[in-house]
Amino acid sequence: MNFLDKYIVDPNYSVFHAHIYFGDEEYWIGNRSSPISYCEILTQVLNYDLAPYRAALDHYLDCFDHKNSEEIVAAHDNLYLAFGKLPLYEHFYRKKNHPYRTRMELIGDDREETLAKYIFRDTSTRDRYLQVRDDIEFIQGRYAWFLDEMLGSQDSGKKKGQRKIPLAEQIAKANLSSLVIDASLGENKIVDLPSVKVQYLIRETETGNAVVEMFTFSRILDFVYVELMRGIQKGYVPKRCANCGRWFLHTPGVSYAYCDRIAPGETEKTCRDIGAVTSFQDKVRNNEIWQTHQRAYKKYYARVLKNNMTKEEFTAWAKDAEKLRDKALSEYELVQDDDRLWIIAKLKQDLNEK
Repeated sequence: MNFLDKYIVDPNYSVFHAHIYFGDEEYWIGNRSSPISYCEILTQVLNYDLAPYRAALDHYLDCFDHKNSEEIVAAHDNLYLAFGKLPLYEHFYRKKNHPYRTRMELIGDDREETLAKYIFRDTSTRDRYLQVRDDIEFIQGRYAWFLDEMLGSQDSGKKKGQRKIPLAEQIAKANLSSLVIDASLGENKIVDLPSVKVQYLIRETETGNAVVEMFTFSRILDFVYVELMRGIQKGYVPKRCANCGRWFLHTPGVSYAYCDRIAPGETEKTCRDIGAVTSFQDKVRNNEIWQTHQRAYKKYYARVLKNNMTKEEFTAWAKDAEKLRDKALSEYELVQDDDRLWIIAKLKQDLNEK
């Protein structure tokens, strides 16, 4: 029976432990050949609907606590299936690595009864399933709060010519620097810094061999903490869509306030499509320079429609008009009252010279 204990009672290492290979700009999960962008798993966790896993876990716990031997095996199988759909763990989920069914051939005709006995004895696996739920709930709460606070210090739409604030600077500006040292981001001192093992090895990548760090994580909370901090170092961070409220991955060198998913209530338009129109309308509505430019734009475009102006002439005018508008916008921000009126009048005259 000791031989059975080794393979059945002991939680399967590959199920609850994650081997992550961190590279310079991306990382790999286990033996996956395709790389993953930093903060991609955290983004998935923030958007994940945990209800199916909670339901499966609750049923399993009810059977476990009440020693319901008739349903416990099926309840655990259902929980393991739900577990295999979770972010991160889905990359390690394999039916053949089922914590209890790996060595089914060693059990005789009473396999279901034998499995039920081992499931009831195995409190460590039960505790691991509970910890996974608690970790994901914690991430969806505390990490979402941290990111909202952090990114709230940066205007949702970077204006043309405006310096993009580095992510670390945004953390400092939002007075969150002291929280970075804690894996819990400062909410619960019981949550310690990640306890991880690290090794270095050579891994073949699409661009050639590279030195990577192999970390072994026993908790998704520890992994997400490292993934977020590494992502911040490299310019990757989850961002909440200003339209639908779901999270999307913000990558280095871009500045979007909206995701590219189909927007709620739409069949084709994305949140980014709607956001672009909304942002443009807001700019026109709240700024006299933009209003002046748009009136002239419509006037000249109408000439094209009436064949009083060629498309080539309109394109040339539009390019010059953009330069005049941007120059006026820069000057407009530096002056007040009467000087602004003069800038608007000058822009109107310049735009309508043709």
